[in-house]
Amino acid sequence: MNRFRLVAPAGAPLPARTVLPSLVPSGGDRHALAALLRERLGVQNPFFVSSGRAALAILLKAMRQGSDRREVIVPAYTCFSVPSAVARAGLTIRLCDVDPKTLDLDLNALVRLDLRRALCIVPSGLYGLPGDLVALEQIARTSGAFLVDDAAQCLGATKEGRACGSFGDAGFYSLGRGKGITTMGGGILVTPRQDLARRIAGIVRDLRRPSAWAVGAAVASSAAYSTMLRPSRYWLIDRVPFLELGASRFEPDFRIARLSAYQTRLATRIFPRLDSYNEIRRNHADQLRSGIEGVEGIEIPRPVEGASPVYLRFPVLARDGADRARLLARLRRAGIGASTSYPTAIGDIPGIGSYLARHQEVCPGAREIAARIFTLPTHPGVTARDIEVIVEAVRGDQGHAPEASR
Repeated sequence: MNRFRLVAPAGAPLPARTVLPSLVPSGGDRHALAALLRERLGVQNPFFVSSGRAALAILLKAMRQGSDRREVIVPAYTCFSVPSAVARAGLTIRLCDVDPKTLDLDLNALVRLDLRRALCIVPSGLYGLPGDLVALEQIARTSGAFLVDDAAQCLGATKEGRACGSFGDAGFYSLGRGKGITTMGGGILVTPRQDLARRIAGIVRDLRRPSAWAVGAAVASSAAYSTMLRPSRYWLIDRVPFLELGASRFEPDFRIARLSAYQTRLATRIFPRLDSYNEIRRNHADQLRSGIEGVEGIEIPRPVEGASPVYLRFPVLARDGADRARLLARLRRAGIGASTSYPTAIGDIPGIGSYLARHQEVCPGAREIAARIFTLPTHPGVTARDIEVIVEAVRGDQGHAPEASR
């Protein structure tokens, strides 16, 4: 065990040579980023705001204008930011079960729901694995609901050759820490529909600009992040308790603002690195799969047919909670920051009851995932030796996994 080395659970390198030039004001920042998004992803009408959950909340507010539907269908196991955004938009959460084999919405459970009250369906591409977005487009269209393509974790992923974020009526991406690329906070919402774009523009126009404190915090955190993601340094910030790295919270009253000019410039500079980062993540995921597949008591969720994931993290289902705890402890001793991900199913979040629609369906798949899942790091900071260590730790071939390389 090396007490002074820890591989971060997720991340995207943020080189100083992208951070420092972004401090210098320049003209046309939003237009430059919009052009990159249009060219690489084929998305239209981008808007830049303070976070991914802010992007979703704004989309929902725009969609509810002129509709008497007030329920939003969300996965019963997903990032807590999703139900936070639904609550922030003043809407009601309707849970749909999740298939442990794919981590996608259980389509059989979805079609059993009464969708006549559904304003929209919001599938989540957890860990960079796209859902069955083609089928979901059809279900949403048939039911008269909007489809929001939650690509917060799927920037650069595709389904049937189409970029995630471009399906349905609107989509959004996150630029938060641990996403495909990061500006230490930020969200992008996109839509091909001009009517929605006009409504969104009206909401964004009235948003406050980020405070000087918020801009300063983004600059400081990105500068620190650019140096602290390395395993030889990450252990330091991992041990600072008030940072609460990886914490998941249900927060219905979060701040919504525009994205700062600094973060917009940083996103423009870092965006061209997205494909190379994702290629590394895919390669690491392939190596982890080949090394772990077939281990007794371990299941690996599979991508849906036609999907090209980006694997922000590599998800694994342990036999049960006790087995997961043993594996996580073994990985930690070996210097690998694996994670239990989101701690509960959405319906089991303390204090969420008043935001849930009445008469929810039972969601056993979501609770099973919450009890069994853990994720392994795939980011560009992971070395070939780290992959070997992870595989050996999960396979349990030895009493103690060897240390990861410095």
